[in-house]
Amino acid sequence: MKMIIAGAALLISAGAVQAHDVTLFPIPDKESVKLDIFYGDPGDYQPIDKVRMVELSSYDSKGVKIAFVRDVEKVAGDPKKLVTPDLRLGDFAEGTYVLAGRYDNGFYVHDGENRAVATTLEWRADVIDSAHYLKFSKSLFFIDKPSAGYDRVLGHRIEFVPKGDPFALKDGAMLPVLLLIDGKPMPNYKVEVGDDTAASKIPGVHTDGAGMFNVPLNHKGYYRLAVDFRAKSKYPELFAYDDYTASLVFSR
Repeated sequence: MKMIIAGAALLISAGAVQAHDVTLFPIPDKESVKLDIFYGDPGDYQPIDKVRMVELSSYDSKGVKIAFVRDVEKVAGDPKKLVTPDLRLGDFAEGTYVLAGRYDNGFYVHDGENRAVATTLEWRADVIDSAHYLKFSKSLFFIDKPSAGYDRVLGHRIEFVPKGDPFALKDGAMLPVLLLIDGKPMPNYKVEVGDDTAASKIPGVHTDGAGMFNVPLNHKGYYRLAVDFRAKSKYPELFAYDDYTASLVFSR
């Protein structure tokens, strides 16, 4: 049996440099899966720049990777939407899939009036801030029935890793999630737990000393986890910081 990804709509900002997330919302339907990808918080999505989408891939339960970023197309008359043609997921489609996305929002400096300029310190040294803005996104869905693979680690600089199966746990259960930075647990750090309507529906969620936190599985529909993190740049002559965001989406 061959599976299809059909009509992916992607809405991502081309110019904003706030710590907005890129989130992938899969919509599985029998032998096809639609994918919506948004930049920004729910209710405040921004336009997309196609060339900034660095990666868009799927991993099946056996770890087989299929990349389809080159198939992303613009939609005439709609600057906030990209689509893909139907894309094959593989011959053995049953089970849990992990979607992976990376979006490079570019280099920006902020001048004395806090205006963002799309350049580096090589061209503008008289600034109050400078950073490279990178967005990591991750999403889970399954075809027919869930399987192993929900806890796949993609190796993103910052990443959510479910430590329980979000599709198999009962309603009302708590889903344990690990937050990693450079492959190591990220302790005592604030995260957002929301859905497709609000960025945060549970205020005050933080990881514990082992980088873990719990998500209450208390509704049907999407769950959206998000976090932002700023690190010292490896290239201080060009920009002072690496500015990262990461997200995880799944639906019950």
